[in-house]
Amino acid sequence: MAVRIDLDTRQVTCSVHDLLPETLRPGLGGLGEGLARLSVGAELHRTVQAQRFAADARYASEVAVDAVFAVDGWTMRILGRADGLTRGDDGRPVVEEIKTLHFRTELHHPLAHERLERFRWQARLYGWCLFPDGGATVRLLLVDLGDDDHRVEEVPWSAREVEAYLRTRLHVLVAAEQARERTRATWRAAAAELPFPFALVRPVQAEAMAAVEEALGAGRHLLLAAPTGVGKTASALHPALKLALATGRRVAFLTAKTLQQQLAVATLQAMQTGGWRSIQIRAKAKMCANREVVCHEDFCLHARDYGAKLAQRGVLSALLAGPPHLEPDRIFAVAHAAEVCPFEVSLALGNEASAVVCDYNYVFDPGIALFGLAAEGALEDTILVVDEAHNLVDRAREYFSPRLGRSTVREARRIVEGHRQKVCRDLDELLGGLDDLIAQEVAGAVGNREGSRRIDLDPAPLAELRLGLDALVAPYFTFKRNAELWLAKDPVVDVLLSLARVTDLLQDGGRELVPLVERSAGADPDERLRVFCLDAARFTGATIARSAGCVAMSATLEPFEFYRDLLGFDPDRTDAVSLPSPFPPENRLIVAVDEVDTTYRARPRWYGRIAELVAELAPPDRNGLVLFPSYAFLQEVADRLVAPGHSVEVQRGGDSDQARRDVLARLRGGKPVLLLAVLGGVFAEGVDYPGEMLSEVIVVSPALPQVGPERELLKVYFDDRYERGFEYAYLVPGMTRVVQAAGRLIRSAEDRGVIALVCKRFLADPYRSLLPEEWTGGDPASLRRDDPAAAVRAFFLTLAERP
Repeated sequence: MAVRIDLDTRQVTCSVHDLLPETLRPGLGGLGEGLARLSVGAELHRTVQAQRFAADARYASEVAVDAVFAVDGWTMRILGRADGLTRGDDGRPVVEEIKTLHFRTELHHPLAHERLERFRWQARLYGWCLFPDGGATVRLLLVDLGDDDHRVEEVPWSAREVEAYLRTRLHVLVAAEQARERTRATWRAAAAELPFPFALVRPVQAEAMAAVEEALGAGRHLLLAAPTGVGKTASALHPALKLALATGRRVAFLTAKTLQQQLAVATLQAMQTGGWRSIQIRAKAKMCANREVVCHEDFCLHARDYGAKLAQRGVLSALLAGPPHLEPDRIFAVAHAAEVCPFEVSLALGNEASAVVCDYNYVFDPGIALFGLAAEGALEDTILVVDEAHNLVDRAREYFSPRLGRSTVREARRIVEGHRQKVCRDLDELLGGLDDLIAQEVAGAVGNREGSRRIDLDPAPLAELRLGLDALVAPYFTFKRNAELWLAKDPVVDVLLSLARVTDLLQDGGRELVPLVERSAGADPDERLRVFCLDAARFTGATIARSAGCVAMSATLEPFEFYRDLLGFDPDRTDAVSLPSPFPPENRLIVAVDEVDTTYRARPRWYGRIAELVAELAPPDRNGLVLFPSYAFLQEVADRLVAPGHSVEVQRGGDSDQARRDVLARLRGGKPVLLLAVLGGVFAEGVDYPGEMLSEVIVVSPALPQVGPERELLKVYFDDRYERGFEYAYLVPGMTRVVQAAGRLIRSAEDRGVIALVCKRFLADPYRSLLPEEWTGGDPASLRRDDPAAAVRAFFLTLAERP
């Protein structure tokens, strides 16, 4: 939990962990730190508690602690859970603290004494909280992750000693809070004068800002749907940041793509007066100063003695003395020069920032989350702004859909096979058992066929293998250090992480978590176990609920109930606002062509006519973007397309970044280009087309996801839970892509162009119900034209005649 200090009432609420002695952080990637981060040993911790209860019926585990300590006019409430409580042979209470570690390495580390003393104080504090008169025995139970060895240490303590310690720690916490309060006073002054990042506030922006201010001010969430180009970023950030500064909180602006972060950073910098700071968190791989991303003090100079160098060389103070926006390139340069990890430095600086710009991962991915999951209580003072929130549904589902493949297991075995060390032989045996288990499950479910299938999977054998592998991690790292075997991507660690995620989710047992087996062939053959998350709402919803408030915004956030349900927003705490387009309707023509059928079975009969329609609808002497639901469909039409007035460019699945840049460069050139691309791809959602770069978007077919076993599982689940199986599994995701792609066209009051929808389904139920109101004016049939090609030509002719 986060420490809570009320300076007016002189009350403090904190956890036992918050009161532990501060320690100097060692080098990065050390065994103790790395294992703690991966929760290695947690399973063994639970096993030890179960064994203690089996041997002693009086043993109670996870005993709630809620104690009050009053001193010097202050009242401190201390919360926590003691690992174990029982009674000794003499009837005296025994408070037990369990710690799992690797004896061979961690007990002989230079900082081992400091770490053990921290453990002892944790045990003393639990003893005092439960028995403040000192009438209990306190024990530290050390359990070796490497084997069955354990050590019991009786920790000496007295109530007077603990109370003196608590008094010292209380005043340390209060002094830190008083310093923060002085900072917050500066922020409050900045909030009162916070400038809007642009010279004028558009009427639609004022409406959006009022909705954000009202929702967040009441501690509520907001779903904000507004057309592309209206200035949603500024409209959400200004009121969110103003509230954060006024109340001592922070804003986390979350994006699906790095490109989207640039606008958020520019918006923050335009408001940056009054001494508050902002930071952009760049991906770890891109911030690595080592020749390979191997985060271990024995391999990376920037990880070695990280804590000491960070303190001695003034890295944080130097960066905090600079510009108020903490930019990744500057962080990298200063940290690199001081020989400390730039990524870890950026995370440390995040604690000093009032606004953080980062990927969705850092909040919602349980493997790397910086807020909430990684630091309990951190989200309570964080306002979340989720950009392009329609992307989070699928991203979140992937966060909770881990795979464990035989190919990775076999790679791990190749690392250790042939070595004589016991740890390598033991690893090979356990990995071999895991390989056999995966093979048996796949063979039993799908035989020799390709594809995926739902299975019943007992987590117990996987949990047993996980426990065995966890015990070998520290000896394995010792072996690697001795053998100077360092890998940027270690398959042994990959197996451990994947196995942990699969096992944890299987043990969760939620009905939205479905175990599957998969077999793929082709260029990357593999057999895998997978937990397929049908609905991540329970997980994302828990994160959102812990926040101070969340604004989820997108041009395609309707129907609201779909995103509210699948992102886990509490209906009783969530508002929804849809804003109209502020751009002149005469700047845009929308036509629907319903003479062709693009359903999967019918489309082959229509490839030729669709190619003719694309050529007829193409904007004369201007660039057009033609979007298809798949590469196969695209290629069939491209092979038949004759467009003499345009240079035809075709997106291919394996295009490099340079190839994409070349295409965009040709769109900026002189000759008209007709670009054929796929819905959901980079040209449909990840690129802006300013000015005359794009004049028409032709969408061929609703982009319904391909029918397959997993999508059908989603349909069944959504039908059972929401009674909206087809709508939630196919229709909304497909039509969202259509509307999102069309939004590439009109992004400012100066933009003009045509949106053409090619398929009879666009004007049929239920598809037409998901066309935006601003497109249809309430009448989807109005998009039909007797001669759509003539209507397009007339629109551009009128455009050319305008002064």
